[in-house]
Amino acid sequence: MNPFLKAGILTALVVLLAFLMVSQIDNMRANELRKNVESVLAQKQAEDVLAQYSRVLAKSPQEQCPYLLSLRQAQLDRTYSIALRLQDYERSNILNAEYEQLKLSYFLGLSSMYVSGFENRKTCGVEEIPLAFFYKENSLCPDCLSQNAILSNVAKRCKNVRIYAFPADYSLEPVKILADRYKISAVPAIVINDGSAQAGLQSEAALINSLVANGATCQ
Repeated sequence: MNPFLKAGILTALVVLLAFLMVSQIDNMRANELRKNVESVLAQKQAEDVLAQYSRVLAKSPQEQCPYLLSLRQAQLDRTYSIALRLQDYERSNILNAEYEQLKLSYFLGLSSMYVSGFENRKTCGVEEIPLAFFYKENSLCPDCLSQNAILSNVAKRCKNVRIYAFPADYSLEPVKILADRYKISAVPAIVINDGSAQAGLQSEAALINSLVANGATCQ
């Protein structure tokens, strides 16, 4: 066999093998991510059922609160970590087109969780301080990455703070409504407890002080 032809065949086989390996890794990551997103969305659906029960069948608005508190706690540690994983996976994704649908489902559910959290506080006295973090998804934002790392530390130090990460440049109506409500014009931006947006990179110390002033319990 012609040595150049043989080398060409071997190169093609190596490229094909690499392609298949990347595809397999991408599919495994998508499956893992899908399971996590579906789990959080199932918890949100359960929360919606409890809210409907409260309106229709409950003897008092507070009757479902113990169940609701349990659900919110189960969601607490997962939503922010999934948002970060979506970003990381998408940056490294080459082949799998399923990420876009997973993102759509996740951010729809996350927006609903954010809004329902305020209702739950009124009804059940949920001691949960919401922090909305707005970042850029479709363009480079070094400060957003730095804010991510700082918020990870804040989440560990403040156990009753719930972080909701929203891509301000994502074309999804609920996210755009929230960005408009808080007049998000630059990122990173942070909103604590439905207050005014704090634009620019926020230090860990400044965030802790603001959260404590809003009723958070931080170490």
